[in-house]
Amino acid sequence: MILAFGASWLGAVWFWRANNRMPATDDLVLYLLVLPLALLAFFWLGGKIYRGIAAPAAAAAPSAAAQPEAPVAPARGPSLSLVAAAVRAPHGTSPAELSATLAENKARPALDPELNDAYGYPVMSARIAHIDADATRTEMSDWLAANHMQPRFSDEQWRALSAGSEVVGELSACIGDHPQLRLHAEQIARREPPSLPMLQLQAVWMADWKPEHRQAAIQWFRHLVIQAGWPEDRIAVAPERSALDAEAGAALVRLLSNEPPALAMIVACGSHLGADSVERLDNGSALFSANHPQGQIPGEGAAGLLLADTHQAALLGPGALQPRLLAVSSGRLPHSADVSKRANAELLRELSTKALQGAGRDASAVALVSADTDHRTSRVMELMGVVSEATPQLDPATDVFSVGASCGNCGAVTWLTALAVARQEAQSRNAVILCISNLDPFRRDVAVIGPAAAIPV
Repeated sequence: MILAFGASWLGAVWFWRANNRMPATDDLVLYLLVLPLALLAFFWLGGKIYRGIAAPAAAAAPSAAAQPEAPVAPARGPSLSLVAAAVRAPHGTSPAELSATLAENKARPALDPELNDAYGYPVMSARIAHIDADATRTEMSDWLAANHMQPRFSDEQWRALSAGSEVVGELSACIGDHPQLRLHAEQIARREPPSLPMLQLQAVWMADWKPEHRQAAIQWFRHLVIQAGWPEDRIAVAPERSALDAEAGAALVRLLSNEPPALAMIVACGSHLGADSVERLDNGSALFSANHPQGQIPGEGAAGLLLADTHQAALLGPGALQPRLLAVSSGRLPHSADVSKRANAELLRELSTKALQGAGRDASAVALVSADTDHRTSRVMELMGVVSEATPQLDPATDVFSVGASCGNCGAVTWLTALAVARQEAQSRNAVILCISNLDPFRRDVAVIGPAAAIPV
């Protein structure tokens, strides 16, 4: 399968150079992405047909082994209801819109209208068309000055904050009608212990955001939640953690291990669409181009999840159908996937098996895979290694959504966006969805999203 990508890319580059031709956007997408994936799908389908023919013959062969015992269903761990999800992505302003675009295979990066590489050519990017960064800058700057904070945000950070503010505002509206809000005010007046849960506000930042940027941004998000009507004294901002513990997967694992009551909002926002980011990628030979098809396609956006235990989910949406986060498994590769000569899906398969066992679900029940995987061969082959082995019932062409390949590389934003899409698909299909993260050079995460279940009143 590596030959399929290699032959397609080398042939395309040779043809363009031989004819002194600058490829258009459609050429790049067709020859560097669509054609190799079509060849992979062809090989996969051929293998599936072959296995289907060979399986009956193998089953008919005599065997001296004893009949295996019936498998015992693994014990399920705790789960959290995914009360709501919000995204601002280049191809959708809601999980439903983005999911529909991904299903139609219409979400593709394009040549950026503003950013060029070192040779003056437009870079391939995934840009959100309508971000009002100036309005966010004006509103937030006044608030920052009133609170004696003076961080210097870059233009791309303002774009990220604009998208992130919309996501926080949308999720905050979902908790604005909590039935215990009025009771909380009465309990405070009578100096009684509050029954309203503590909202855990967790933000996952881009690696290049400095502490002063993170502190100002999380306080701004907290301010937006308070504006939506949630009491100031019932918000707990997650403390700054080490680089490994601050990742989205680690945050989800911590939430699943917490004792109820649990009500949490996890948000990520970021943007690589700035001259500095493009220059940094270009200087590190990590920017996608015709001469470097294994480079990254910069993206931008924001995504967020609102999670709750069964009791809080019932209060927020009695009788509503809410998908559930059943299990999360995380691990780290011993070597960077960016420098490995061969894609290895072993860790990702182990994490998928562990997550499905923790969720009490069989791999055959998985109806779709949502991943933050982008176009790079190492990531595509790793993902296909899991899909072909763990979920052979899925069609890679229609049952695998690769958010990174459509929305570009934006770190934790891409992973949370894939989770939001998984929630949407679990709800619309009423089925189990496997959500995979392999965009990072080292970090690997697998989450199991269960189908929507009625929350008792």
